[in-house]
Amino acid sequence: MHSPPSFLEACWSVVIALAPWLLLGALVAGLLHVLLPPGFVNRQLSGRCSVLKAVLLGLPLPLCSCGVIPAALGLRRDGADRGATVGFLISTPQTGVDSILVSAAFLGWPFALFKVAAAAITGLLGGGLTQRQALGEVDERQDPAAQYQTPRTLPGMAEHSMSILRSIWHWIVLGVLISAAISCFVPSQSLSTLGSLGSMLAMLIIAVPLYVCATGSVPIAAALVASGMPTGSALVFLMAGPAT
Repeated sequence: MHSPPSFLEACWSVVIALAPWLLLGALVAGLLHVLLPPGFVNRQLSGRCSVLKAVLLGLPLPLCSCGVIPAALGLRRDGADRGATVGFLISTPQTGVDSILVSAAFLGWPFALFKVAAAAITGLLGGGLTQRQALGEVDERQDPAAQYQTPRTLPGMAEHSMSILRSIWHWIVLGVLISAAISCFVPSQSLSTLGSLGSMLAMLIIAVPLYVCATGSVPIAAALVASGMPTGSALVFLMAGPAT
């Protein structure tokens, strides 16, 4: 039986798992900022159908719950409205091309397609509710072209990506510390014991603060199902874990 990792070991493990995805999210934000024409995001991801467009943009992207934040913040800075930003934030980390293929391999195509549908529906619902709440409110953003604009060159892309990371680094540190604490005190083996009534709620409570990406969580879910956990509880883990 393996002993739980020390807090420092858990912190390092979380950093190693998080860093590539966080950098990928910042890179995606920089690429979108540079490659899309000026004003494109403001035109397409604001107003009517903006939430639907944001969800369709986010579903195939291979971004986790941390990597999606710089990408969504970049869209917001470039003109996306609140509803589109929230829809993108909710739907993107729950799935992706890589996650869909891995889910199909481990759990079958019906499960993988249902996972995509669930990600789309929750993104549309969350973005739509945000959009409705924001109607009539004054958007607190300044003109993104005036406040955040950087040259549309490779150095400009790097500066745009770094500015996003600089704005959220303190929250990243806090998240690493909390996630490491959970890893120390909530061993993953305990998840396989939740096979009784109420396991979905218990899984939701456990999965929300855990750091798991959409692809990396699939083998864990498959192992839990093989250990006797109901498939519905595994789906809760796959949706709630990567999304938050």
